[in-house]
Amino acid sequence: MNQEFFTYLPSELIINILSRLPVRTIISCKCVCKSWLNLLDTPEFAKSHLSISVPGLILYQSPRHLEYFKIFEFEDELDLEGHELHYNPVTEISCREFINEDRPHLGIQGSANGLVCFRKIGQHPETVYVCNPITRDYIQLPSPWTIWYYPTIVTYGFGASKISNQHKVVRIYHDCRRDPDKHKLLEIPKSECWVYTLGTGTWRAIVPGPTLEYNCRTIGAFLNGNLHWLVTDLEGSNRISCLDLEKEVFSTFAPPPALPGSRRFLWGLMVLGDRLCICDNSSDDEIVIWLMKEYGVEKSWTKEFVISKLPDYAGECYEVVYPIKIFKDGDILMAWEDIHLFYHSLKNKTTASVDMPRQQTTYGTEALLHTPTFLSLKSFARENVCSF
Repeated sequence: MNQEFFTYLPSELIINILSRLPVRTIISCKCVCKSWLNLLDTPEFAKSHLSISVPGLILYQSPRHLEYFKIFEFEDELDLEGHELHYNPVTEISCREFINEDRPHLGIQGSANGLVCFRKIGQHPETVYVCNPITRDYIQLPSPWTIWYYPTIVTYGFGASKISNQHKVVRIYHDCRRDPDKHKLLEIPKSECWVYTLGTGTWRAIVPGPTLEYNCRTIGAFLNGNLHWLVTDLEGSNRISCLDLEKEVFSTFAPPPALPGSRRFLWGLMVLGDRLCICDNSSDDEIVIWLMKEYGVEKSWTKEFVISKLPDYAGECYEVVYPIKIFKDGDILMAWEDIHLFYHSLKNKTTASVDMPRQQTTYGTEALLHTPTFLSLKSFARENVCSF
């Protein structure tokens, strides 16, 4: 009776029902029958699911002999006593499943519409991948350059254009000439920007925009169809470089005003909620979080949060702090020093370390929001898609 009932349901209704289930349950539903397997692999289901998919957390951890991704779901309801992570990950992926090396060292370059971009660190030229950890398929991008030239600064970004929804990987690189005594930036003699659009099979060079110094330790923050980087001009002033992924044109605007004694190398640019965020970790005692309340409006920068540092770590952390998520009750999840995860309670004015399961030999952890998707990379033409 139940089988006959689902047989006669319109496919649109089945898609609507199944797309609302947890990711782990949807994966199990593929084993129910062949018709469901085929339905769950359609672009229509992927689009329906992505439209209501709830962002979770992707962790990239680097133990001594293995690197892997873990994707977690949040409990984020006001009627719950807390908003803990589900410690049983939706999926866990060893990077050696698709990179034939004993210990591949990777770096996440961004996440957009459930796809994750990462690159192999320490290789010249670098190998870049786009992966869907839910469908377990990936693309290895071709090299955009023909000579073994490695510039002073290399940074990446990954996002989707606002109108055409084209997924693009961006690689910006340039050289720097500095005063050997004062380390002052004197000149950027060479600067290039390359764009890879999924489904085209090739990189394209675009106009790199104004002459600016990028930070090789940061990645582009994706918001509103644009990528953003915190940069420095030749006069030493900080700006935010913005690349419109639809028009492929650069522009700049100002970050929030610097605080007295602020050390800009401890500023981080990211997206928090649906707003651009600058996190200032230059103080020994507190973390300052700025939000741009109106996108692109420089005067809308607002000092939203001032968070006291944990006594055990105050004065020891000289790295960028990354706010990851604001919960419904206003609490904030942050990543600190590539190792520690913290909750800050606005109500109680307390900060506590997240008791996250991790191996003792883990050297570093990258964490960012990730929206699970069933979008298959096979939907992009001209790509050699591999599964693992």
